Amino acid sequence: MSLESARQVLADTTARVRAQYGPEIGRPVEALVTPALVLDLDVAQRNITRMGQAMAGLPATLRPHIKVHKSPDLARRQVAAGATGLSCATVWEVAILAAAGLDDLFLVNTVTTRAKLDLLAAIGRERRILVAVDDIVAARMLDDAAGVAGATLGVMIEVDTGMGRAGVLSMDAALALARDLTPLRHLVLEGVTGYEGHCSLTPDSAARARKQAIAMGYLVDVAELIRADGMPLPIVSAAGTATWELTASFPGVTESQAGSYVLMDNFHRHMAPEFEHALTVAATVISRPSGRLIVDAGSKSIGDGMGASVRGSDRPVIRFDEEHGILGSDDADPALGEVVQLVPGYAPSTVNWYDAYHVVRDGVVVDIWPVIPRGPGHHGLIGPA
Repeated sequence: MSLESARQVLADTTARVRAQYGPEIGRPVEALVTPALVLDLDVAQRNITRMGQAMAGLPATLRPHIKVHKSPDLARRQVAAGATGLSCATVWEVAILAAAGLDDLFLVNTVTTRAKLDLLAAIGRERRILVAVDDIVAARMLDDAAGVAGATLGVMIEVDTGMGRAGVLSMDAALALARDLTPLRHLVLEGVTGYEGHCSLTPDSAARARKQAIAMGYLVDVAELIRADGMPLPIVSAAGTATWELTASFPGVTESQAGSYVLMDNFHRHMAPEFEHALTVAATVISRPSGRLIVDAGSKSIGDGMGASVRGSDRPVIRFDEEHGILGSDDADPALGEVVQLVPGYAPSTVNWYDAYHVVRDGVVVDIWPVIPRGPGHHGLIGPA
């Protein structure tokens, strides 16, 4: 396992999607074969620039989460706009970003699979890699893999700040884990991390802010407890798009992992209205029964259909079956064969269905970008060392 294998996966995938979808470069969105994943590049860049400029005035730095877009091309633009590192959800995302030449990569996830540990360690010989840990057994597995590879990896103690997912469950447990990490020869304790994702389930902004303050107050207190025990702890990392400004402004938090702002979906838009919709799914009208409009983008194209909408229209979305989108009808129904654009309810679930973005400017496809890695597969990144 090596960066070279990840580079080959990236090169092969890029070549494949450009060969398959390249003929659509130069076509307007209305002429695409649908369903098609459409990225408005100018809108995405405005979102990236807006976040970069806003973060420049806040005490925390930006380490955006790329699990949303799964695109080295967008990740490069985020770094160019001021991101000091990148956050990932899977080992494969880390590998692909490293293969694309990006550095300072934080796997905001715990790992116990030997093959994944070995790949992380191999990447760690050439890149700065941080990994979340919440158990000393898993940390020792990571330390062993790093030792075999001749690498040193940074680790971040994951703290459950109220989401009820991974993470240590108390301040005492965090301190005990920090002490247990000290003797490990190939790991360096860099900080703590705790995602306040449960706050994004609270639409009311005042209530969300109260929950966020409790979560981040606890995370900062954990960091201070560990520091008081004599361990330097430079990083306190948290935040999502729903709480990005609150968390990036919170005393003691050093970096924000917000990511959905780049593409923006309907789930996050009401909580972060300063960012625009850059992502849509182009779909073709295939049937017009009385009172309904049927398009060729179903749940296998839109992902989580709850909250999806039609761009530029108040037309109701009735439901998504596997290969059918069922929309409400009105006096302005498009004709059979016409293309409409759907705004996803939740962008990460939508992107994960696609091989490629149709990158558009002024409504015309100007490039094809690969979506990689996606799904649960390892994309050929498991192989000989």
